[in-house]
Amino acid sequence: MKLIYISLLTSILWHPICYLIDQMIEDYDKSTELVIDSHFLKHAIRWDSLFYIEIMENDYRYFKNHAFGYGIVLLGKVFSNSLIYLLILQKICNAISTQLIYKISMHYSNNNQKFSQLSALLFIFTPASVFFNSLYTESFFAFLVLVAIYLQIKQKTYQSSIVFALSIHLRSNGMFFIVYSGYPYLVKAIIQLKDKKFKQVIATIIEAIPIALIYLLSIGIMLYLPYKNYCQQNEMEWCKSIIPYAYGYIQKNFWDVSFLSSYKIRKLFFIYWGIQGILIQGFWLYKWMTKSCTIKNNIQGISIILPTIILFIITTFIAHINCSTRFFSTQIPFYWCLADLFYKKNGKINKWVLFYILEFNLGGLILFTNYLLWA
Repeated sequence: MKLIYISLLTSILWHPICYLIDQMIEDYDKSTELVIDSHFLKHAIRWDSLFYIEIMENDYRYFKNHAFGYGIVLLGKVFSNSLIYLLILQKICNAISTQLIYKISMHYSNNNQKFSQLSALLFIFTPASVFFNSLYTESFFAFLVLVAIYLQIKQKTYQSSIVFALSIHLRSNGMFFIVYSGYPYLVKAIIQLKDKKFKQVIATIIEAIPIALIYLLSIGIMLYLPYKNYCQQNEMEWCKSIIPYAYGYIQKNFWDVSFLSSYKIRKLFFIYWGIQGILIQGFWLYKWMTKSCTIKNNIQGISIILPTIILFIITTFIAHINCSTRFFSTQIPFYWCLADLFYKKNGKINKWVLFYILEFNLGGLILFTNYLLWA
């Protein structure tokens, strides 16, 4: 329970600190004032938040808005588009997520209490704290992912898959968790195939089919909604694809998201800001692959790390590199990474990791509130 109280306290304190910084430094961009002028929580409305508010109030009237998931928009409608209610819900999700991280970490670390507590504390003081305290999808997405992992631990596989499928409508990378749900079945089927137990192979495949269908249904809904709005009358270029994926088209054509697009001379500060998360996460993934981490490299360990590996590859080579810490922050292996690296072998704090956490909590806050860089 102490972790929950610490989480709630830090989440609440974040707002007056952010408000003061917002008042002290003149905003680089005045976009917030076009949507919400005098609200005392307007410091929590930046970048993507503007799109969420626009969609909540006017639905998807612009094509570009389809890059933003339906999940938070539906939440907004449930709570009458109230910023206060949504932020309160966010704090509750953060607090419950903290406890879930502790319990999940205990399971995957063979009841290593020190490691599990540190992982949960690092989630509370996540380097991506600005996104977990402003009107963004990270809190809600991380909450659903952690609930789904916890359900999987309790061997409630179908319920877990449903929650994972729902997370796709908050962040599209929720679809990567199909490998988490499916990997144990794949390994099981391969072992049975080697042992020539063909009837058991068929039984395993039949058992896995409903899980695949749950994910595919959710992905299908995500693809269909923009298709329905834009491909019935005026066929756009992306409508003609085998898989009409509006999100990918929007990312490439509106925000220059493509292979190695972040690695340009004019984006040196973006590279500096993003490469830190990539180096830390990449170094830990290497250590994990060489079996030098707290989380074991077994079937359970591989299945939960695989979505992070996929996200790591996409973030490094395709996505905007300056968003790397934000992307990793919704994955529990990111906090296992920080927990494993936080202390050196001699017991002293790793200054590199500590600097990274402080830099992104303080520097990231200043940048974010003034519409600079990394959102």
